[in-house]
Amino acid sequence: MNRPVPGVDESPDAEVAGTPVREEPAAENVAESPADSPQSPPGAWALWRPSVVAGACTWVAGLVLYVLATVVAWFPVDGTQGVAPAPIGFRPILDSWAKWDTVWYVMIAESGYQSDSRAAAFFPLYPMTVRVVRTVLFIDTFPAAILVSLVCALVALILVHRFVSEAIDSAHARRTTWYLLAFPTGFYLVAAYNESMFIALLVGSLYCMRRGHWWTAAVLAGFSGATRMIGVVLGLAFVYEYLRQRGFSLRKVGVEALAVTLIPVGLALYMLYLWNAFGDAMYFNEAQKAWFREGYQWPWTTVADTWELIATSTSWLDPNTVRNMYNLLTVLIGLVFLVLALVGPWKLGRENAYLVIFSVFVIMLPVLSPIHSYYPLSSMVRYVLECLPIFMVLARMGRSPTFHQIFLTATVGLQGVAIVSFVQDKFVG
Repeated sequence: MNRPVPGVDESPDAEVAGTPVREEPAAENVAESPADSPQSPPGAWALWRPSVVAGACTWVAGLVLYVLATVVAWFPVDGTQGVAPAPIGFRPILDSWAKWDTVWYVMIAESGYQSDSRAAAFFPLYPMTVRVVRTVLFIDTFPAAILVSLVCALVALILVHRFVSEAIDSAHARRTTWYLLAFPTGFYLVAAYNESMFIALLVGSLYCMRRGHWWTAAVLAGFSGATRMIGVVLGLAFVYEYLRQRGFSLRKVGVEALAVTLIPVGLALYMLYLWNAFGDAMYFNEAQKAWFREGYQWPWTTVADTWELIATSTSWLDPNTVRNMYNLLTVLIGLVFLVLALVGPWKLGRENAYLVIFSVFVIMLPVLSPIHSYYPLSSMVRYVLECLPIFMVLARMGRSPTFHQIFLTATVGLQGVAIVSFVQDKFVG
């Protein structure tokens, strides 16, 4: 079989369905020294340079889109009664992104959790990092939060590209990074949210698992658990991938398997703090009640409740109805894509099953513990950003130029609308 040339996208028939095709390094007309045998592995920079370049280019393109969308957001409504005037100058434009969860993260970074116990619903690593950056750089808290998110977004995109380059090839890696940032809620990666930090830690941990760096993978997963509670589920992905690499033979389990015990440490330390501060190690669950998220129920009950709210709405254009529709579709389509990651013409192979294990929990936990209000699955369209195999399957579909163009055009357009809504104080998620 002919192998693809590096840097050139593959033709639709360049892969056997479900079988990854890797790109070979281009041959160079350079005389080899005795120390440079053909089997010598490339240096770290040679491996990472394409991912750094691709991630940085995607990141810059995204920033250009976000700035343009923010600047034009007020054009249709500027001067309208009851609407705030358009911001003029860099800082007012930047401040237009200080919305919703951002307010909580900024408050935690400035005064901790004691000023409002409801803040315990927001895990500490992101606001702690913001506090450190604010102190070191002598800048205000909100710009520090944006700076942390920008850096984490860049790191996340580089890691996604590197992971997919090794899992499939560089052409798929480029599409995966583009599709992730172009997704309608992709702008949350640069907003003052913990999304980009969590995804960077998540993909870094998954990448280290794939490479067999178990202790590093566990440490990164532990940090992710201090960023979002779902991070502890990486323990399941860790166990599966560790056993898979050993042929599921318990006789091949080594001392490095003990690294899995580090994964809950981030969450455990936060629980220890909550127990000391509020007398309840699980106080983050108590704090969630402020957003009507309480208890668990069967997933079909949540789906039925959401559908009932849609069906009984007085208008299909009601904001809550629209939110319910796209969040319910996100759940259903997301699960379909996770199945497609395992079977069918776009499958990712058994070696990527551990990605699916984690992603199932990302989608299902909000379904099992919904918001008991007018929008049970709120923010689902944001959480799906953490489901890497979904974007890898989309990248496989993107081998079709028609699909690639339609998908990017649609998602970038929807993201532009989402950004305009977000900066004008409309909740997006």
